[in-house]
Amino acid sequence: MKKFLAFFMPIFGAIYLSAYIRSAMLDVVYTDYIRIINTYLKDPFSPKPYFGKDILTRLPITYFERMINIAFFKYSTMFDMALGVIFLSLMGIIIGIFMASKNLNLRYFIIVMMLVFSLSQWEMITNGTGWVHFFTFFLFVLHFYILDSYIQRETKVKFWLNIILPVFTILFAAGSYSLAYGVTLIITYVLYAILKKKKNAFTLAIPVILSLTAFMYSYANSYTEHAGATTESLTAVFGRNPVYFVLFGLNTFASDIISIGIVERYEIGIIITSTIGAAVVFFYLYALYLNFKYKIYESTAFPMLMLVSGLFSHAMVILTRWIFLNPLYAMSSRYALQFGAGLIGVILTFGYVKIHINREKQSMSPWAKVAVSLFVLFVFLGNISTAGNEIRMAKYRLESFEVKMEVAKNFENESDETLKKVLQYHNPKKTREALGIIKSKKLNIFAK
Repeated sequence: MKKFLAFFMPIFGAIYLSAYIRSAMLDVVYTDYIRIINTYLKDPFSPKPYFGKDILTRLPITYFERMINIAFFKYSTMFDMALGVIFLSLMGIIIGIFMASKNLNLRYFIIVMMLVFSLSQWEMITNGTGWVHFFTFFLFVLHFYILDSYIQRETKVKFWLNIILPVFTILFAAGSYSLAYGVTLIITYVLYAILKKKKNAFTLAIPVILSLTAFMYSYANSYTEHAGATTESLTAVFGRNPVYFVLFGLNTFASDIISIGIVERYEIGIIITSTIGAAVVFFYLYALYLNFKYKIYESTAFPMLMLVSGLFSHAMVILTRWIFLNPLYAMSSRYALQFGAGLIGVILTFGYVKIHINREKQSMSPWAKVAVSLFVLFVFLGNISTAGNEIRMAKYRLESFEVKMEVAKNFENESDETLKKVLQYHNPKKTREALGIIKSKKLNIFAK
């Protein structure tokens, strides 16, 4: 039954997200697509833009996907969104296979699948450029699953997959996600070498370190726009308002439970969101503690790999996004995917601990059981409320895209302010250039 659910639930999740996309979106370029069109579509089949030192920040895998999209789908944003849903579903299948193999309780099956296909990710789901992020997290989860299997039983095939997968992922797809992923792997290899006295673990770490070094070199030679960010230094902001960093950090964790849409709709205060964030931090740390207390890592490292990578993702967002000086900034839907991986790790830990202590005839305090149950219920209710709110918002998003479609088709006659506001790109001149390019090439909204 659970093996069936491992495949059925992700397929159902894909249908669910596809229905949401069809109800909320139209096939029109906007926001990130403007930058991509100006950078790559003047000569879409030329690899020349990837010959610079910043190549790894350009996510080379997108070059091949873009060629397919242009050649066969006239640069359709819907094609990109469909790819995102497919890779999210594949990620769900891997997690489902893990849960089925460990015979996790049905309620954990359901809550984890709800997190995988959560509409808290709506911004990434509905912005077609996000397909590569879903592809990246599919690769992360695939590698974590293979690494977990390798730790339990070493084979040559698994060894080489543990060499090839992270190198490919970091060099071709992961971009800035590489840091959280790479550090998680390096820590895992070090612990594996120490706890199980496996010297070959250091061999596995070398390709990761080299790939991360290459990415950092590429990143150092790249240029990133941060419209609306402060130019003040961290020390200056901290000296003026040290509490800001605490609130910012806690709210990144609060977003695991409650979406910014819910916060804005019900005007939930920052004290409440920060309290929720503090509770989530506690359960992250408690789940990590349980992994070591019951030595869960000896029978499976998969939940802890997900959990730790999620913690590092939170840390990376805190360190790189404080510059927007908004304590709620990191609650944005665009970060839900990377944060969700960590929360899935927490829930998987709780689900597996229950099985482990029953099998090993160990005990867990009644208070701990109640706290975990309440947290799982809290996650469930947060996910349901977010889904309800986003489904409610679908018709308004569709209306917004109808306006985008009209403005994009009539871009030559629209004002700079209208282009900036409707197509959500900060430079109207660049917006006109991008739309001019796809019009001349008869792509997207100008395709016949």
